[in-house]
Amino acid sequence: MTNQALAQVLQQARDQAKKILTALEQTGHPQTNESSGLYLALVSLQKRLVGPGATTRAQELAGELQQLAAQCKGKLEPLKSHLEQALRIIQGRPS
Repeated sequence: MTNQALAQVLQQARDQAKKILTALEQTGHPQTNESSGLYLALVSLQKRLVGPGATTRAQELAGELQQLAAQCKGKLEPLKSHLEQALRIIQGRPS
């Protein structure tokens, strides 16, 4: 259940990251590169968790999620709540 709930939250974060990235690209915003890096990291985490042949356990992603959450500043701030929710799922705490 943890992996399924985590995968759902990561998908939501990934979708929001893509929307933010698209908006930043269209305006040439200085955070475009940061946004792109964050989006690609979320894609990678999600593939490692639920992709074909995935062997990553949710607990193995906690450190990476903490690092990504710390990067959520400025235009990327809305993503932080998704990443913190993912951490709570991993830690077995209620949302």
